[in-house]
Amino acid sequence: MKKKSIISYLISGLVLLSSCDNNLELENPSQLTTTSFWKTPEDLESGLATVYNTLVDNNNAGYWEIQAMQLKENRTENFVARNDVQDRYAVSMYKNDAGTNLTGEIFKALYIGIFRANQVIAYAPQIKNIDETKREQLLAEATFLRGLNYFNLVNEYGSVPITTDLVQTQADYFKSKSTEAEVWNQVIADFQFAANSKLPENYPAALKGRVTKNAAIAFLGKTYLYLKDWAKAEEQFNKLVNNEATNGYGLVDNYAELFDGKHENSKESVFEIQFSKVGGSTIWGGSPAERTRATTMAQECAPGEVGGWNELWPTTVLLNAMTKEKTVDGSFDPRALTTLAWNYPGCIYYNSDFASKFGANAIWIRKNQNWWNNDEGDWKSELNEFAMRYADVLLMLAEAKTMQGNVTGAAPLVKRIRDRAKLADISMVGWSKDQMMTQIMHQRNVEFAREGLHFFDLRRWGTLETVIKASQVGGYQLFTTKFSYYPIPQSELNNNPNMTQNSPW
Repeated sequence: MKKKSIISYLISGLVLLSSCDNNLELENPSQLTTTSFWKTPEDLESGLATVYNTLVDNNNAGYWEIQAMQLKENRTENFVARNDVQDRYAVSMYKNDAGTNLTGEIFKALYIGIFRANQVIAYAPQIKNIDETKREQLLAEATFLRGLNYFNLVNEYGSVPITTDLVQTQADYFKSKSTEAEVWNQVIADFQFAANSKLPENYPAALKGRVTKNAAIAFLGKTYLYLKDWAKAEEQFNKLVNNEATNGYGLVDNYAELFDGKHENSKESVFEIQFSKVGGSTIWGGSPAERTRATTMAQECAPGEVGGWNELWPTTVLLNAMTKEKTVDGSFDPRALTTLAWNYPGCIYYNSDFASKFGANAIWIRKNQNWWNNDEGDWKSELNEFAMRYADVLLMLAEAKTMQGNVTGAAPLVKRIRDRAKLADISMVGWSKDQMMTQIMHQRNVEFAREGLHFFDLRRWGTLETVIKASQVGGYQLFTTKFSYYPIPQSELNNNPNMTQNSPW
């Protein structure tokens, strides 16, 4: 059964957006205070719902919708974009620049989320007749979501402006950039606030998808990991792993169930982005209330033979990585079988024999596709996306331990990931730091393929350029280190006299 209660909650935010002359985005986020809004607990809930909606609003390039999700993958050796989907192809071929529209739309969408979160944070204290614990919870959710948007901004663009207050004067629109270190400090502050708040550690099934205290802890740990503060990262991850039974976290036994649409918000879900075929009937335009809560990702990644738009293609480099190691019974790694479809004996894809329908040499995405249907003709998919899985927590903790020289402590964590995939036991006794990191890097690539993590992993490991050029995939010859980040959009440079481009762009 789909997530009716949480989705209904999010739809309330869409209705709110429709009632505000569509100007709760970049026109003036404080405009609603001139009306009767921000008076009741229901207003606060609806305002928070608009922040959640920015994560998935396809009309505004939500970070877990089609555009940003594809770009997170097609910058790597694992995927390439269809050559006539102009902006996505430009990014895939390392030909994008400050004028590439789509990266500008992602930038805008992340700031829309920040501006909306700032409203909730600013007006939460003035709401009357609200339980104080509830007020703090809603405030913590908004603060986490603001931190998440800054986390994504600094990862995608580097140095960007910070705004934590309401936009009230003309000068507020024209902020100068903060340093990367300052943006990271803001991320830490926001995640710390949420992690130390009265947010629940878990929600009942009807409210799954909302930010929890544990999600804040996990993202705080991830932030420290990205900053190479290994000890602080380990400290945060240990709060989850050492209390696994209490928190209810664990790995699901069957990897494929994570992506079959029947087992969403499982014990492996730390923060899961919710989609459902409810709400309006459009996704690319119209008023916010007219937009559906579904995603187009499945149709846009499916083959043309089944009504798809074939916009994101897996490469043989990814297939080779995923089939490198067999299971104990000689089968393919279940993560390969769940993530990809290709011409192996007995492969059924969209209820057809793979080779007969799609060709003997084709490779297509299976993960987060409705491949059990006859086709992908319905563009409204309700398969959730993961922002954070518990498997990620385990492997990040293993990495933090390894980088501090505790290879022995990392071994059982890596073993859990391998065991779930039914891979043969390997002795890690006496392994060096480099040997363990090689294993962690491989497991992360295979475990999270198509989930948007690989590009950022390669960059923080310092292997991005080496891996891309060695792959000989797509525009690998054009790759230089400047493509490690997106440029500040040209529209921002044109509109903000205090904005400057990041080096080396």
